Amino acid sequence: MTYQKSNLIHATVLTLTSLWMYYDALNKDFGLLIPFLFGVVLLSLNNGIMYDNVSQRNAAMGITVLSLLFITYMIVSFVQNDDMELIGYFGLMSFTSLWSIAMFIWTLRSKTLKH
Repeated sequence: MTYQKSNLIHATVLTLTSLWMYYDALNKDFGLLIPFLFGVVLLSLNNGIMYDNVSQRNAAMGITVLSLLFITYMIVSFVQNDDMELIGYFGLMSFTSLWSIAMFIWTLRSKTLKH
């Protein structure tokens, strides 16, 4: 698995899950669409990651870390409100965020060991 594929999966999960949450919610809150925006930006950077553009790869990593921080904040907020359904959605997004970060580190480490 490469970082490009994990970024693509992570961006797709962010966009589809946030759209599903917004569609399913009784209160249509804009905060539920923020992961959608993160996903769209990550999708736009995916082509640069595929062609090993360092600046786009690092930007995608920064956006992934920011999205993980936002998702963690939302999980804490929904734990306080005891909303288990949204905790599951955000839990899935946080899992793919952590997986994408791990793949970035693994890919970067394997590239530095080869050179």
